[in-house]
Amino acid sequence: MAQEIKVSIGPEQQNEEEKKPKYDEWEIADACRTIIRAEEIKQDAELMALITPKLQQQVKAAENAAKILYGNTEKG
Repeated sequence: MAQEIKVSIGPEQQNEEEKKPKYDEWEIADACRTIIRAEEIKQDAELMALITPKLQQQVKAAENAAKILYGNTEKG
């Protein structure tokens, strides 16, 4: 006697996928920690003075990459 295997993506399976949250608990908790840490860093003048040059380098690098990828889109 042959065995039959049924695979269906019916409404019950689609509903389960639709109910799945976009972010899991770990992502939410990690985002909270990140925001709290960012605020702590902003309030630490000494640390901000040390990281500001690095941030400026990253911004400049991102701007250069955007120009290479997308061209000069500045209005002027």
